[in-house]
Amino acid sequence: MNKMRHYTLVAAAVLAGSLGAATFDVAVVGGGPAGIGAALASAKSGAKTVLVERDARLGGTTVSAEVLPIGLFHAWNRQVIAGPCWELVTNAYVFGGGKLPDFPKLNPRDWGRHCLQVNPFVYSVLAAETMEKAGVELRFNAAACGVERTSDGWKISLATDEGIQYITAKEVVDATGSATVAAFAGAERVRADDVQRQPGSFFFHLNTRGWKFDAAAVDKAHAEAVASGELKPTDIHIRMSDYIRAGGGWGCYVPLADNSTATARAETNRRGRETMLRVIRFIRRQPGLEKATIVSASPEVGVRETYRVVGEKTLTEADYLAGTVEPDSLCYSYWFIDEHNAAWKDSHQVYHEPGKVGTIPLGTMIPKGVQHLLVAGRAVSSDHGANSALRVQASCMAIGQAAGVVAALAAKRDVDPREVAVEDAKRQLKAIGAIVP
Repeated sequence: MNKMRHYTLVAAAVLAGSLGAATFDVAVVGGGPAGIGAALASAKSGAKTVLVERDARLGGTTVSAEVLPIGLFHAWNRQVIAGPCWELVTNAYVFGGGKLPDFPKLNPRDWGRHCLQVNPFVYSVLAAETMEKAGVELRFNAAACGVERTSDGWKISLATDEGIQYITAKEVVDATGSATVAAFAGAERVRADDVQRQPGSFFFHLNTRGWKFDAAAVDKAHAEAVASGELKPTDIHIRMSDYIRAGGGWGCYVPLADNSTATARAETNRRGRETMLRVIRFIRRQPGLEKATIVSASPEVGVRETYRVVGEKTLTEADYLAGTVEPDSLCYSYWFIDEHNAAWKDSHQVYHEPGKVGTIPLGTMIPKGVQHLLVAGRAVSSDHGANSALRVQASCMAIGQAAGVVAALAAKRDVDPREVAVEDAKRQLKAIGAIVP
C-alpha cells in the first residue's frame, strides 16, 4: 500500500470514529447559561466533563443575541442562586468595570438594578477560561447530530468541519435549549402552537439617542406605515419615537422565532435582518432623521422558546408562583411569569406574592422513558406559563448546576440519575457553593 493511500485510510478512519471516541463521565451539549452551569458543576464534582458548543464562543443568548441583563439571583432581599455561575457573572461584571450593588439593600421590586448587565465579550472569554481552569474540555464548532446507546452510556455524533466525530459519555446533559439531544434519544417534546409561542427579540442600535425631531409626526407616520403594510406591527412594537430617542435596542419582535434546527435558525435570522432594514429605511425617510444609521446589531435574533421535554414531572405556573417546594426540588428560580405574544403591545406578567420563590424539581429535568440523560435550561418539563419565567439566564444557570451535579454523581456511581438521592445532590450542590431549597 502506498503512503498516500495509507494516510487517506487513516484519515477516513478517524473521521468515521473507528479509531475510538474520546470518553467522558459527563457530556454537556450546549454552551449557554444552562450548559455553562452544568459543565462547571459536573467538573467541580469530580467528573471528567466535556462541553460541546455549536458556535465558536460560549455564552448562549448573552453573546449571540446580546441579552445582557442576567438575573435574577436575589429575591426578597436574599440570595437564592449562587455557585460557580454566580462567581462567573460577578467576575465578568467587575472585570467589565461594574461595581456590585448591595443587593440586600435594594428594593426587591427594582428588577433593573438586580440584573447585572455584563459585557458579552468579557463574559464569553471569562467563561472559557473558567471552564478550562475547572478541567472542562471544550469542543467548539461542533453540533450534536445523533446519539446511540452503548453498554455504559451514550455515543454522541458531532457534526464538524472535519466531518462526523464521536464522543462517549456515561451521562449526558442536554442544554441545547430545545431538548435536541433528548429527542435524538427518543424523548417526547412539546411546544406551544404558533399563536401562543413567544416571539423572539432582535437587538440593534442606532445613532439617534437623544436626537430632536417631531415625535408626533414620526408616530403618525409609523401608524400609517403599519396600516399600509410598509412595516409590520411587530417590527417596532413600542412607540416609534421612544425607540428612536433611545437609540434603538429593545422593541423589535420577530414572530415564530425558532433556533431548534439549522434551517429554522437561518430563517429566523433572515427575518430579523429584513426587519432591521425595514425599520432603518422608514426612519431615514422622516424629516430630521435622514442621517440615522445602524451602529451595532446582535449576531442573532434572541429566541425565547422552542421545545420543552416531557419529563417525569411537569412544573406548572401555579406551583411556580406558589413557591411549592417538592421533595426533589434542587434549585430556585425567581422571575415573574413573562409571556410575550406578537399580537400584544406588552407582555403578560404575573408576579410572585411577597416571600414566594419558584423552585425546579429534578423530575422536570429527567425525560420520561430515557435513562442516563438530563435536560437543563428552558427546555425542562414545564407548562407555557412556568416556562416563560424559568427561561431567563440566572434560572437556567441554577438548573444547569443542579443537572451537572446529578449527572456527575450518577456517572461516579454507575447509576441512572433517577437513582441519585436528592439529599446527596443537595449536599454536593452546597459543596460547590449553590443554594438549595
